[in-house]
Amino acid sequence: MAAGLVPFSLGSETSGSIVTPASYCGVTALRPTYGLVSRRGAMALSWTLDKLGPFAHTAEDCGLVLQVIAGKDGKDPGSAGKSFYYTPQYARPLKELKVGFAPVDFADRAEAPARAAFAAALGVLKDTGVQLVETKLPPFPYGPVLSAILAAEQASIFEQFITSGKVDELADQGQIAGLKASLELPAKDYLKAQRVRRLIQDAFSRLFAEVDVLVAPGRSGAATKLDQRLDVGGPPAPAGAAPGFQGIIPAGNLAGLPALVLPCGFAENLPVALQIVGVPFAENTLLAIGREFQARTDWHKRRPPGM
Repeated sequence: MAAGLVPFSLGSETSGSIVTPASYCGVTALRPTYGLVSRRGAMALSWTLDKLGPFAHTAEDCGLVLQVIAGKDGKDPGSAGKSFYYTPQYARPLKELKVGFAPVDFADRAEAPARAAFAAALGVLKDTGVQLVETKLPPFPYGPVLSAILAAEQASIFEQFITSGKVDELADQGQIAGLKASLELPAKDYLKAQRVRRLIQDAFSRLFAEVDVLVAPGRSGAATKLDQRLDVGGPPAPAGAAPGFQGIIPAGNLAGLPALVLPCGFAENLPVALQIVGVPFAENTLLAIGREFQARTDWHKRRPPGM
């Protein structure tokens, strides 16, 4: 996708694997609502978290692809039984939309070039006519809750792979240790995490009564170098701090929310992105904002200097 060799591709997300690569590679991507796209035929990692969605060069293309791949599938127990029809002519005026953002949380944790790109992106959004509303995420331990659910479900899926010893053939020692440890997770921890997950979903329902969508950086900075370990959870928040908007990635996955990733600049010659998160099955709202953003910018057409 980033090299321009194909018009679109498909990816899966459990805890950030659509949002993160799209952000780092400077491509547009759409993580759909949980259950909108069938996972049948894809390798499972977490039955209650896995989602499939398109990568493309524009929001428009993401909408066209999603219309084809979305729909009911009786052979996927997680299927929502809904179709998706892409509507380029969005009926609701953008000036009626309230867009929530949290600049303080992000500014405290992001790299300076990414901060500047995000601030500029907010300016573009404001020019589209949307109403920017300062807000914050509900205070939950999103990362630990997602990790507990993922660990339990991947242990169930990969139990034979782990117990047979084949897991030791993996190159990443951290992955090996994590998979083995997942077999020891108590059932009570999984059940507690699922109960907190419902509280998270309810809290986001209340938040979306105040705003129509949330915007945040795709990641807190540009891609790491090959010799540096990627921390998919982002940098740690200061002790006692409210969860920064980087928590929106695990939060969105726990709540099954759709997200649109849009390139919005460069940090040290590497792509950075904006993500727009909405209520379940509000993909057309996200795409309408994304189309207008890309009509006013050309970041989705650019390549890093020297490429």
